[in-house]
Amino acid sequence: MGRLSTKKNKKASEMPIKDVKTARKPLSKKIRFEIFKRDGFKCQYCGKSAPDVVLHVDHINPVSKGGSDDLMNLITSCSDCNLGKKDILLTDNSVIEKQRKQLQELNEKREQLEMMLQWRESLANLDQDLVMVITKKVNELIEPHEVNVNGEKTIKSWLKKFSLEEILNAIDSAFESVFGFGKDKSHEEKSNDFFNLIPKICSVNRMPEIDRELCYIRGILKNRMYVNFGYVMQLMKKATSLGFDVEELKEFAKTARNWTTFKTTLETFIQENENEF
Repeated sequence: MGRLSTKKNKKASEMPIKDVKTARKPLSKKIRFEIFKRDGFKCQYCGKSAPDVVLHVDHINPVSKGGSDDLMNLITSCSDCNLGKKDILLTDNSVIEKQRKQLQELNEKREQLEMMLQWRESLANLDQDLVMVITKKVNELIEPHEVNVNGEKTIKSWLKKFSLEEILNAIDSAFESVFGFGKDKSHEEKSNDFFNLIPKICSVNRMPEIDRELCYIRGILKNRMYVNFGYVMQLMKKATSLGFDVEELKEFAKTARNWTTFKTTLETFIQENENEF
């Protein structure tokens, strides 16, 4: 007899390999969290909430009966309700209807959020367009200088306070005030003064008309000479209240030799006219 023997087939009962069912893939943590969050971390059968009970994600239509992992077929359940239900198919349509309503509300919220994001994006684009309009106008007036990135951010902050029309009108006034009657400054210095004056004029333009006129005159003086900011406003308000014509005051601000001349003239006018009352 040789050393080799014929291998006998084992009976099925003796086979070491068993017929094993394919294991069901568990739901991911992300899906479980989304279901818990959607259902308010509350069992949709009995109403109990975490942390009073341990929550599971249950299949409304059991997997054993063909149920899928679709969100419409998933529901938050406490351990007692889930284990008690086992593979029994729910016939309570109110639970399913509740799920559908919740999903519908979630979809509506998502749509509204998307609409809001689109609206904000369109506003951001509009703001950027307005910034470019203002930047272009300023650049034309201060050439060869131009507004830099920080300047564009500043312009964007103006648009949060003032309308485009207010800013464009202020640009014209600021340019006339700085470049029309400026001191002996470099073009770069005047350009910076002009840019910084724009929002101030916007604020002034919202004041009563007489205050706007006086602030404009003060701006002319500032760009021609040293002035005491607080005192000059007091003088001009007092003088105009006693009859000093605003247009004459404006012309005087353009021609006065210095602050002392301007101040003395107004003080004399006030003294003479106060004595008449």
